[in-house]
Amino acid sequence: MPFDDEMCSAEECMIDKSWTSDEKCAYIKCNQDSCEGGGYLTWSMYVKCQYNIGVRVILIILGIIYLIILFVIMSSIADDFFCPAISGIVSHLRMSESIAGVTFLAFGNGAPDVFSSISSVLTTPKPKADLALGDLFGTSIFVTTVVLAIIIFTKSFRVAIIPTLRDLIFYMITLAFIVFCFLKFDKIEVWMPATFLGIYGVYVVTVIIFGIYRSQRKKRNLKKKNRESGDLSRPESAASTVPIYGEIKKKEESISVSALFHFMIGYSQFLKNLTRANQKRKVGNDNNDTRQGIVNMGFSGSLDSDAPPKIQRIFQQNTFETDLESLDTLDETEDSGDEGREEEFAYAHHTVFTSHDQISLAATEIEEIHLTTWKSWDWVWDLFNHLKSWPSKEEFGEMNILVKIVAIIKIVPVFFFKMTVPSNEMSWCKPLFILHCFASIQFALFAIQIITLQPFSGSPGLWLYGLGVSVILALVAMYFLPLSKEPKYYKEVYSYLGFLMSIAWIYATSNEIVSVVTMIGVVTGLSMELLGLTIMAWSNCIGDIVADIAVVKQGFPKMAMAAAIGGPLFNLLIGFGLPFTIAAAQGKEIELLINPVYRILLLFLGISLVTTFVALFIQRFTVRWPHGAVLIFIFVAFLIFICLAEFHVLEWK
Repeated sequence: MPFDDEMCSAEECMIDKSWTSDEKCAYIKCNQDSCEGGGYLTWSMYVKCQYNIGVRVILIILGIIYLIILFVIMSSIADDFFCPAISGIVSHLRMSESIAGVTFLAFGNGAPDVFSSISSVLTTPKPKADLALGDLFGTSIFVTTVVLAIIIFTKSFRVAIIPTLRDLIFYMITLAFIVFCFLKFDKIEVWMPATFLGIYGVYVVTVIIFGIYRSQRKKRNLKKKNRESGDLSRPESAASTVPIYGEIKKKEESISVSALFHFMIGYSQFLKNLTRANQKRKVGNDNNDTRQGIVNMGFSGSLDSDAPPKIQRIFQQNTFETDLESLDTLDETEDSGDEGREEEFAYAHHTVFTSHDQISLAATEIEEIHLTTWKSWDWVWDLFNHLKSWPSKEEFGEMNILVKIVAIIKIVPVFFFKMTVPSNEMSWCKPLFILHCFASIQFALFAIQIITLQPFSGSPGLWLYGLGVSVILALVAMYFLPLSKEPKYYKEVYSYLGFLMSIAWIYATSNEIVSVVTMIGVVTGLSMELLGLTIMAWSNCIGDIVADIAVVKQGFPKMAMAAAIGGPLFNLLIGFGLPFTIAAAQGKEIELLINPVYRILLLFLGISLVTTFVALFIQRFTVRWPHGAVLIFIFVAFLIFICLAEFHVLEWK
């Protein structure tokens, strides 16, 4: 049957099961804004307009495989290119750890969720708000229950009180505002998402204020300890943020000279290992080389049997921070100095780094070829080495089966990444820079889907104008940039260019992910909310689980805790605030209907946050396994209720 204008401008892709195959295909073709995801591949039309059942099943399977590959691409571009670029920008701007942690680094870790939300809302005239909100809420509840529970099960620890409470309070305020908007309004107004951006601004200001307070507090404590006693001063190589500790007072048991001697020996060895880890990316040994972040070598010295229990506890700690914090236990003080201590980390190259300055230590090792002239073919081999996207035979042999599969999948994508994304971790290669002049510009136009756009009638597409710009840049590079010597500000420029091109890749990948997920919804009849809070949310959380577990095992559980709470908070504030503000400003009408799925999402997200907030006080800010068990129970109950609600929605439809 022919569809009228009203049927061809549907807000949602609602296919009647009683329709024939031709009618379903015609409906999708005239409702591509709501039935497709905004990517280049129109999966819904491919499947629904294919009348052969066998071919249709094959297309669905291919779509799912394509979706898995897209998630691998998203993880790879964010981990190996986007995060290092952000690290370079932060270092160039000389930003403090606290500000960088809640701005650039948080953006780097939350890029998949944020850009998935942007893609869902802005790529088509009919925003898929259900998919975006489902992704954001689903990520929030998964991370604050399952991921946080895994962190707690891995290791019990005392949390950083002030930062944790601050993030929880801001999170609950944000959630309360969302509930208010759902209950009082039926569509999104510009001021609503703009308020989220305002909350984020207040959050950043709060972090800065607490950072200033911590700095002043450390100075006061430093002066106080210097006045009290100066028997033990910090070594010159210690980090500047570590306070000087004064006399160790004996309260219950005496400290043996032997134990103190071994403490000083072990302490100096630890600082030596820490300095080595900060200066080198690889540590050579009899085995194969491995990439290193801030590793916790611990103390290698042994203890005398007569060492008191408190000194033994000092030696048993695995981190630089807790080693020095444990000294306060000798004074039997409640304030260990960690309540206001924040630790930011970055996860890149499958390694956890405790600050943005350390990611550059994991720069890709490339065989250096000293180029002197274009006449030899050395520049070809140099370009080949820079574009190489597969691991060496030794590295591949050390991988397990799963990692080998992922490495094979990444060969082709990483090749195109290196061809189009400038990397501040690679050594200077003039042939690669010239290649970037052409490939990067063309891909940027392709990613935002304007490569064939004509600026005016009769004009060629933008690809031709981009080609002209590329030729000019290439000629300038040929005549003014050195062939072998690294140009000044090369790392800084490549950090910013890599940042922009990584965004282009993430944006294009997000569009394709939304297209495949939309096809799955069209075929199965599942709601966009359910697909967002399951497929998109859980897939984006895989990296969070791996990174947080790595953080805990490296001895930094507080950082993992901060990521599990602060990360979803950033994603929600920016992932909802930015795209919905732009969409509302463009005049797009976005309905705000609180259906059963949203009710359950908001309810259980609130329960998980309140549970963590109350548990911190009950357990005196030391998280233990009962807290994790309760969070797992909350998530299981959430799944049961969400399935019941979804089946009810399907029956109602």
